[in-house]
Amino acid sequence: MVRPRLPLGGHGKVSRTEQTKNRWIAKARVRDLDGVTRLIERRSPIGVVDKYGAQAEAALIDAVAERSAPSVGDLTGESMLSAVWQIYRAQLVADGKAPRTLDRYDYVAAKIMHGLGSIRLREATTQRLDIFIRTLNDNSGPSVARTARVLLSGMFKLAARYGACASNPVRDVSSVRITTKASRALTVDDVQAILRGITTSTAELPPLARATQRTSRTTIAGYCAEADLVDVVTMFAATGCRISEVLGLRWSDVNLEAKTVNITGKVIGVKGRGLIRDNNTKTEAGKRVLPLPLFAVAMLLARQVRAEANVHNVVFPSAAGTLRDPDGVSKQWRRVREALGYEWVDQPHLPADLGHDHRRRGYVGSHRRRPARAPPRFHDAGRVHGSRCRPYRGRRGPRPHHRRGTGL
Repeated sequence: MVRPRLPLGGHGKVSRTEQTKNRWIAKARVRDLDGVTRLIERRSPIGVVDKYGAQAEAALIDAVAERSAPSVGDLTGESMLSAVWQIYRAQLVADGKAPRTLDRYDYVAAKIMHGLGSIRLREATTQRLDIFIRTLNDNSGPSVARTARVLLSGMFKLAARYGACASNPVRDVSSVRITTKASRALTVDDVQAILRGITTSTAELPPLARATQRTSRTTIAGYCAEADLVDVVTMFAATGCRISEVLGLRWSDVNLEAKTVNITGKVIGVKGRGLIRDNNTKTEAGKRVLPLPLFAVAMLLARQVRAEANVHNVVFPSAAGTLRDPDGVSKQWRRVREALGYEWVDQPHLPADLGHDHRRRGYVGSHRRRPARAPPRFHDAGRVHGSRCRPYRGRRGPRPHHRRGTGL
């Protein structure tokens, strides 16, 4: 009778031979992933008393496992979901996924592995996956559940593409709905009130919700000045950029003569590396040149005069001269806007809420059909941080809408 061939990555019977006292050698034939059967051997580890050769055989089994590490070609219906995730994640890295995206995926994948990691591909039915997604939605929220559905769908698409499963069972899993609040637009008066509040408000800043004891009292304007939020929020209002993009601005990206700013990257946190400046934006369209209104130019001129050198040459460094954490600035901004009565403003890029972001109405961004400018009162109003800026005057005098004595 013909002996059946070994499966790919499998090994035959292990033989043990004692060489000297407490020293053994274990041998076995292994069919490698290229289909060739080879004889491999391992000896008892040095310094270990191996009375019966069990340690030598364990070393041999470990060596076989390393030779047959999971790869795309190894996926079968018997493969566990944890092995599929390892392969899928490697492809995500090769596809150039952003570090923050990979961190998010790793966080959600840990929940998937906790609930389904030992499930084999042939055991993963639509019903089982649907129950898991619904349970995850109840326990961890719709955002995590939706990301988990995306990851599971990608993993099973990979498995189906290589014949490990007949179809993608996630395709028929019920979708996860995330309820969104109705958007509320800021007016120009709202923006002016916020900018006045962060510079002149004498109202007391409420303590943090989790604080058990009040240690100090400060005003809203005092807190913003101490935390260096005034200029940061002013840049939000001027450009509509994301927090990470504003904190990633370098002086080399600012052209005060042309009154423009070049968005070329952002600050992100990477696990194991800390804060870095990523020279890529969220999308290719995110790399753009934005015009600056006069109040932003005045702020940058004043900031440039008192700026100290920092290793990253960023416009808004931390107190230590390093990169500022976007998450930390976001928390500070949330505290301030709640104190000003604008807790409903979810995102700090104020012009986007106003509707004159470059992605919406073309006030910002030179590629749109409208002129690249902000609304008249916002660009040409006279006052910035209590100082008077020269109003815009064309060849025919001041614009009709310009009013003397008005300001931010």
